[in-house]
Amino acid sequence: MSAGDSSNPRDAVFTTALWNGAFALADWELHVQRLVENAKQLRLELPRDMTQQLIDFFEQEKSKQEPSLEPSKLIRIECLRTGKMVFEVRTLSFRNEEIDAITLPAPRWSSKVNGTKHGDWKPYRDAHEVAEKRGADIAFLVHDYAIIDADRAMPIVLDDDGTAWVAAQTEGGVASITLKILIDGLEAAGIPVHFGRLNERLVARAAEVIAVGSGIGACRVLSLDDEMLGEGVSLSNRCQSLLEIHYQDKATWFDVRSIQ
Repeated sequence: MSAGDSSNPRDAVFTTALWNGAFALADWELHVQRLVENAKQLRLELPRDMTQQLIDFFEQEKSKQEPSLEPSKLIRIECLRTGKMVFEVRTLSFRNEEIDAITLPAPRWSSKVNGTKHGDWKPYRDAHEVAEKRGADIAFLVHDYAIIDADRAMPIVLDDDGTAWVAAQTEGGVASITLKILIDGLEAAGIPVHFGRLNERLVARAAEVIAVGSGIGACRVLSLDDEMLGEGVSLSNRCQSLLEIHYQDKATWFDVRSIQ
């Protein structure tokens, strides 16, 4: 059982990265940076042999996988308090598509734990299962009448004034690697990105709502709880274009053997 099913959020820290099926991970430096920051918040020490454990796992898996620089596989990399690491490989179920979402109550922890990728991740897994059982693709997680996260992505709301909004970490939003990749390109295209509160009024008047993440790319959200959302496509199109360029760049893919 992974620590993601633990009831103690301080039992583990994790990240989920795109993997090429061999020894390379997309944006690994950014993932390590977030792991270090989250581990500090959770009072965890990352394993000193983290890289070696990764390499050993990839050695075991390489005969089962077909290497590719196209986003096709995800690997969940979890560091337990014991020093052990747990790996979970999965294929992408959809990417860069138009999707439907539902809202569910957001799980809450202490202010130090909120906003981290921690060990008590089962409520997120459960939210994803509920969304699928209701025929939706993703669950948006709501606290105090505001969207703070999604079960496997970051929601972005494009306001009718052309400004993009994401949930601030103080609201419980989890720092997104995909947003870090996108933010400079969006602002260069005249779409400023602000962190704040995604309340009902903002979402109701939105020109477009999308969800971004390592696994799903940039998906335009058509409906939320069966209510149709803004009909814009500029934000999702721009994000998809930026991500396509990013993942085609060989510099994006980091061979973990190079840091031995």
